[in-house]
Amino acid sequence: MSAKSRRTCFAVLLFIVFVVMAHDSFAAVRGSPYWTQKGQGWIYYAFTPPKPLIAITLDDGPNRTYTPAILHVLEKYHAHATFFVVGKQVKNYPEMLKEIVVRGNEVGNHTYLHQQQGIPTVTDLTACDETIRSIIGKKPVWVRPPGGHLSSVFLQRAKQNHLRIAMWTWDVDAKDWSLPGVTSIVSKVMANIDPGDILLFHDGGGKRTQTVQALDILLERLQRRGYQFVTMSDLLLCCP
Repeated sequence: MSAKSRRTCFAVLLFIVFVVMAHDSFAAVRGSPYWTQKGQGWIYYAFTPPKPLIAITLDDGPNRTYTPAILHVLEKYHAHATFFVVGKQVKNYPEMLKEIVVRGNEVGNHTYLHQQQGIPTVTDLTACDETIRSIIGKKPVWVRPPGGHLSSVFLQRAKQNHLRIAMWTWDVDAKDWSLPGVTSIVSKVMANIDPGDILLFHDGGGKRTQTVQALDILLERLQRRGYQFVTMSDLLLCCP
């Protein structure tokens, strides 16, 4: 084999290695391998369902303006979602919490105070649980830490409260909270969506007009691709 041929073969091998490594790197961005392993059975970034199912999740509500608008969009596409509510917001809008559940959606714990600095206390978790229970008659089974800040202490407290931790799939995180524009939100999700992904959006914590508009576009396009939209618990049931 000539020197030129050897160089060509070496270049081809390097390209193959690069493709394989890039694929592995892409697969990893669905979530944290460290926390997935450490919190096995308790922490979820994504699922592997046998059919094209997606979990839509919404944080920081309920909100008197944007939660009803999002409920309308969900109903339009026969979709269901998991709303991670803030306890102090639930106190302000108890009827909105009931409406979320009546329409077939799920409610999750997003702590009572939504303090992003430090680790939420046991009281912060249980107060949100009890506020939810007092209104809809049952406690949630999912919790999401404010800002997605995980720690061993938070994992321990979630376990003590019998709460599974719902994170989100990293490569479809459109960061709607930063108001990047409807086009940006839609493009980010559509470019990276896979069955079993957990999509993160917000119905509270600020102006969410972009989120409402983007969800309407996304659900229509994803539905045409054959996707169905379910709660976190329904998706877990499909992926034992």
